[in-house]
Amino acid sequence: MIVTEWNAFLKDDLLTNGNLLAMTVGVFDGVHLGHQALLKRIISYNAGYTPAVVTFKSNHKKKGLGVGDQGSDYMDIQSFQERLETFKRMGIKITIVVDFNEEFKHMPGINFLEMLIKHGSLGFFAVGSNFRCGYQLDTDAKMIQAFFNSRSIPAEIVPEVMEDSLPISSSRIRAAIAAGNIDLADIMMGRE
Repeated sequence: MIVTEWNAFLKDDLLTNGNLLAMTVGVFDGVHLGHQALLKRIISYNAGYTPAVVTFKSNHKKKGLGVGDQGSDYMDIQSFQERLETFKRMGIKITIVVDFNEEFKHMPGINFLEMLIKHGSLGFFAVGSNFRCGYQLDTDAKMIQAFFNSRSIPAEIVPEVMEDSLPISSSRIRAAIAAGNIDLADIMMGRE
């Protein structure tokens, strides 16, 4: 798997052997069953496409990252290295790592998506139904889908994965761990 920093992605061509990218974006602070469904979708979309993930550096504890569903303090479920290993094991070929700095924090979501198109040779894009990105989370999953579809790039919103009639989420996993319910956390992580 190729791992590259965001700034290098903006400057260099990715080694995709001329293939289009099937891409997703997310924090993936613990690659749970919901995240795995999203990753499986980009991997299975088209055998000729290169599956790629855009994710964010994490220092274990953050406030209001500005992407995904986190808005308060939270702890990562997996280390950054564990996340990369999970991506590789699942079949992701390229991971683009964003350092969530002040400049990136203030970027509108549409600008971020435009940069992905300009530098990414996108052929397909998928996001989770609750995903939001951009300054003050200004761009939601439906806006992302419409943005890519208007540029003739197929985009899908992958539905939530449910466990016990509730959506699987990183916040539910953290709550289960905090409550000592490791069995439930393992189920949501796909560790049976």
